[in-house]
Amino acid sequence: MNKEDRRIRKTKKALRETFAELLMQKSIQHITVKELTDKADVHRSTFYANFKDIYDLYNHTEDIVMQEISDAFATEYSLDTKVFFNALLQYISDNKQICRLILSNNANSTFLNRISNLFKDLCIECWQKEFNLSCTSKELEVYAHFSFSGNLGIISKWIADDSKDSKEEIMEVLADIDYGFGEFIKRKFHAT
Repeated sequence: MNKEDRRIRKTKKALRETFAELLMQKSIQHITVKELTDKADVHRSTFYANFKDIYDLYNHTEDIVMQEISDAFATEYSLDTKVFFNALLQYISDNKQICRLILSNNANSTFLNRISNLFKDLCIECWQKEFNLSCTSKELEVYAHFSFSGNLGIISKWIADDSKDSKEEIMEVLADIDYGFGEFIKRKFHAT
């Protein structure tokens, strides 16, 4: 049974990666199951045994990425931003094609909203622990969104540049910016 499960996981991963590759070239409306399965070297009946249609595969891909990112941060959670960003950048390095999809123009905006909310919540949780804040004000949420958007911009550029800078260099930049912004949050919310 485990061999079958492993085979199914491998097939689904191949479909997700090929799907992400195709989505970098065209919108989801223009991708056919035949094109996808031919390129992934997977039989169409195998596709339909696992997914209803292309949109179901997209939703599956979105759910998998969200779960993997959540799992990575559940095990790697730390107030040390270098540990946090290292886990994120390692996930991106291990899943470049899918991450390019997430940040492409063909990505579903609900996906970016889900990721944004995940990171916003992680950011607020981190600030609350690190700076002993008991509030979750709208203002704090706005700052968390701003922080995530800035980090996302740097990460998007790193991916678009095909990771020319090392993971460690980008991690240092993100950690330095995050540290400075964290100091701002500390002053801002301890002064009120």
